Amino acid sequence: MPSASDGTSSEILERFNRIVRDEPHRPLIHLPLARRSVTAEELSTAAAEQRVRLAARGVLRGHLLIYVAGNKPEWLALWLACRASGIVLMPVDAGTTTSEIAALATRFGAMWIITGASDHAAAADLGTPAAFVPHLTLWRTRIDDDAAVPSLGDAAVLKLTSGSTGLSKATSTAERHLVVDTEHIVQAMGIGAADIQMAAIPLTHAYGIGNVVMPVFLQGTAIVLRESFVPQRFVEDASSCGATVFPGVPFMFDHFIAHLPPGAWPRCLGVLMSAGARLETTTTAAFFNSFGVKIHSFYGASETGGIAYDDRAELADEGTVGRPLDGVTISLLPEEGAPPGGGRIHVDGAALSTGYAGGEPFDSGGRGSGFLTGDFGRFNPRGELSLTGRVSSFINVAGRKVQPEEVESVLRQMPGVADVRVLGASDPARGEQIVACLVPGNGAVTALAVRQFSAARLAPYKIPRTIVLLDRIPLNARGKTDRRELETIVADRLRRAAGTGVL
Repeated sequence: MPSASDGTSSEILERFNRIVRDEPHRPLIHLPLARRSVTAEELSTAAAEQRVRLAARGVLRGHLLIYVAGNKPEWLALWLACRASGIVLMPVDAGTTTSEIAALATRFGAMWIITGASDHAAAADLGTPAAFVPHLTLWRTRIDDDAAVPSLGDAAVLKLTSGSTGLSKATSTAERHLVVDTEHIVQAMGIGAADIQMAAIPLTHAYGIGNVVMPVFLQGTAIVLRESFVPQRFVEDASSCGATVFPGVPFMFDHFIAHLPPGAWPRCLGVLMSAGARLETTTTAAFFNSFGVKIHSFYGASETGGIAYDDRAELADEGTVGRPLDGVTISLLPEEGAPPGGGRIHVDGAALSTGYAGGEPFDSGGRGSGFLTGDFGRFNPRGELSLTGRVSSFINVAGRKVQPEEVESVLRQMPGVADVRVLGASDPARGEQIVACLVPGNGAVTALAVRQFSAARLAPYKIPRTIVLLDRIPLNARGKTDRRELETIVADRLRRAAGTGVL
């Protein structure tokens, strides 16, 4: 794999090229479904071929390319090709609808989109398609070369994240931020070149990029890859490939507790961490009691990279996300609504992204630098951080954060809906589920109609699972939504209906 096309240095490429030079036949990507592995040399060759194809299609240095094809080995080759060509990547969840993809392209000035070869085949709103490699399609969007688009600066990747209100934002993350972040992560977790990681989380999310993708490039840490989480094949995949590390999310561990017999966990797979949602102490205790392995909490954000990690070997009575990673400074700032003894979490460090795409700086909480998260927290006497609440009202569906306002704005467009509020409710399989509380207007509103309307406009994980029909949305004395009363109504309806769908 050659160096960057403009002659500038790339630490990602330099370190990967050393792996290729010293160990060309080192397996880096194990593909259980195909019963083969991709070596360092093969990954390098694939990246070089992709780079040639990108150039032939007119994808140039400084262009923004949206990738929306999921956990494919081609994703890692594309990373290297884009680094060599100076192309900026925006990874997007594979379940994203064509209308959402098109909106992102317009908003951030992406001239190019890559999808799976058969995905969005008739999506004229994406632009003009062309075959790229056997499993991918490259689309040329309708954005003109001379169009005014947000400045990308020295970004290598734009990581999508949700703000406390409104539309998703995207962090402007340079290569140096990615490298420092992964170095902090592998040091804290003890992940080395000889380890093999289970790549079950989405590799397009910040968690997957920092914990799974980057260690492949920087130190040759191999991965076991399927296109999605396949729990019924997980144990066999891990055992046959000798996997040692599993970055997961809470609902995955809850699934194994419920479906694997005690002692069935692969003996080789001993380093487990969980991120993306709160890991309950009941989950860590049940998993340890069944399989004798502790799950370690990991806390991070798209804006900051990794923040804290629980490296304790023993189980803790109180759930914590551990101590700050090396090079990370955590401060607790006073704020109304923060639980006693804590504050709103402020993070600073070398892995912090430059800001949001388009030049918008992070909210530093008046500190002048750093990032003010939407989380409340407090430290225990051991210096370990506990998360004690959210400033905003995200719904966490199987590790994916959903902004209620986004779903509400879609449902307000549905004929027959007079008013709507969206909130989260507990779900044993996915952590939380999305509940839509609807006030019908003229005509009947059915659960099927709501889901069909949502499916055409929202990613699958954003579609309401439960529909609650109300005569009115409860309001408080100031005319605002009475969230507490609404949550009580939903909880009561869920108990009485026992999952019938429409309540």
